Amino acid sequence: MKSQESAVGQTLVLRCEASTEHLSLKFKWLKNGKEITKRNRPENVKIKSPKKQKTFSELRITKASLDDAGEYTCKASNRFGDDSTKAEVTIADTSELIDKISASTEGTNTSSSKYIVLAVFMNLQHTSICFIC
Repeated sequence: MKSQESAVGQTLVLRCEASTEHLSLKFKWLKNGKEITKRNRPENVKIKSPKKQKTFSELRITKASLDDAGEYTCKASNRFGDDSTKAEVTIADTSELIDKISASTEGTNTSSSKYIVLAVFMNLQHTSICFIC
């Protein structure tokens, strides 16, 4: 499982895979050491594990917020033992980025163009943000 960085409002998926001859794996997800259950799971977080071949589990965060940042742990277990893996999730607040860019461009002579274009690459998705000057 890899650590991920995403922007506020984006979707990200953590995938936990295990290989075993015995397919009776059970998966648990934790955030900052606390188990994520149906009762305490935020509405924007979904956990998916296939019913037949239980060799992986996915934790999907939609419309990520700053509260979703943290250390996520996936634990896989069966009657023979258990193992776990961890990933750090960082959520960037794009409004802070926009404020920083706006502040850094104040007083800049932009008469040669009407737009400043900032390309942001996150999670293999390309997002363009245009600022009108």
